[in-house]
Amino acid sequence: MEFPEINIPGKIPLPDHIHELFAELCSVGFFQKSVLIGTWAITFYRAIYKIIPQAYTSDIDFAVQLAVKKKPVVKVDLEEVLKRLGYVTHLVTGGLQKFVHLGYDVEFLVHDRRLKKEPDVIKIPEWNINAQPMPFIRLLLENTQKVCSENFYIRIPTPEAFFFHKLIIAQRRQREEKREKDLRQCEALSRILDNERLRQVITSERLSKDTKRKIKRSCETIYFQNEHLEQWYLP
Repeated sequence: MEFPEINIPGKIPLPDHIHELFAELCSVGFFQKSVLIGTWAITFYRAIYKIIPQAYTSDIDFAVQLAVKKKPVVKVDLEEVLKRLGYVTHLVTGGLQKFVHLGYDVEFLVHDRRLKKEPDVIKIPEWNINAQPMPFIRLLLENTQKVCSENFYIRIPTPEAFFFHKLIIAQRRQREEKREKDLRQCEALSRILDNERLRQVITSERLSKDTKRKIKRSCETIYFQNEHLEQWYLP
């Protein structure tokens, strides 16, 4: 689901090199389908809704929609684009690319389809990059908003999709501080959720009983009650 685009007047408070990164990715058509996810999306929620605390992190994560065609046409060499912006390619576990510049890491993620055992890294030839397959990324790719500001636009998950995604992954975290950060973001987002949009996100997913228990645990931790969620995860 894609919702009406949002125009943000004025300048979003971004470091100059992050602004340059987003503008350049926009100019090559990256945000036609791909999505900014993770904590940097919070910066845009804050600019739109005015209530969420500012949060910067060194990780800049993008969810990428995989091409349907078996032989996708090369669109843009993103590795070269990032190199022009000053990013240096680092290879980590399994050959995954991370692009590093001024202490910031750019990484690309794709949805783990779970149809078979995914490799550690998925090649994305249309952008000449590779990405890490992760579960539940589809939630963020299929529920998006286009946000326009100054000389670029960006695509981010709807608050409802971001919130629902964080409810799930918070309980999968090994590190307590990351789990607490996820839940703090959920708590802040809970104040701006549209009930009908949340219902649409919830009903679009078929998740395991274990995942539903994790969602329930997250809701209880932040004292969040919602009729659609309660009907959905109760046995």
